Amino acid sequence: MTQRTMSGLEPLLALLRPLTGAVVAFSGGVDSTLLAFAAHTALGPRALAVTARSAFVAPADLDLALDKARTLGLNHRVLDLDVWAVPGLSANGPDRCYLCKRAVLTPLAALAAQGVALLEGTNADDDPTRPGRRAVAELGALSPLARVGLDKAAVRALSRDMGLPGWDAPSNSCLATRIPTGTALTPAALERVDRLETLARNLGFSALRCRDRGETLVFEIPPDQLPLARNNENTLVEAARAAGFSGLTIKERTSA
Repeated sequence: MTQRTMSGLEPLLALLRPLTGAVVAFSGGVDSTLLAFAAHTALGPRALAVTARSAFVAPADLDLALDKARTLGLNHRVLDLDVWAVPGLSANGPDRCYLCKRAVLTPLAALAAQGVALLEGTNADDDPTRPGRRAVAELGALSPLARVGLDKAAVRALSRDMGLPGWDAPSNSCLATRIPTGTALTPAALERVDRLETLARNLGFSALRCRDRGETLVFEIPPDQLPLARNNENTLVEAARAAGFSGLTIKERTSA
């Protein structure tokens, strides 16, 4: 790693070095990976990266976070979270992301007692009106990437220059986002969309979303994967029907 490469990380390191210690909310995504790496670089063993394991997290995403933590040598812990025990969360109302973010950050805030900072990976161009931002503010978490002005493009560029794994990974979201707001979340509903997304990834798809729309499964993919979808349409339809859907709609993905 060159001195020039490290200089790009310096504003973030300068913000983190004075901290007594840090607990980092580490999902394994691009933002939290850069933040956890920077905290580890600045604070060494005084930085603890914590990944929440819950029914909302696809097993493949958890495995990816574990692999990244090992690769980067992070001081890392997995925290089990029972999302079904969080009041109101399974109702999947408009406050779902707030309730979930607060449920994830609350035990991390407890770990960050006695002057240790709680850090999370909001970047400079994340929407300030996102419900999860309220939970961040309520629990006193710091958002170092946003504070030093790193937007998504800068996070990716810096992560690439640092050689961090997954710097070019597409944006991701939890399994609960596959169910329409207002439709109650259940273990079975989350498990079947995860099962279908796993099958699709094994067929070569990436950056996909399997949206549960009641009777119909909406299979969202980037435009360049539409030919792959046409070649595998029968397999996808059969899998959707086996999972209990009556039909399958394939469309271009336009959102997270």
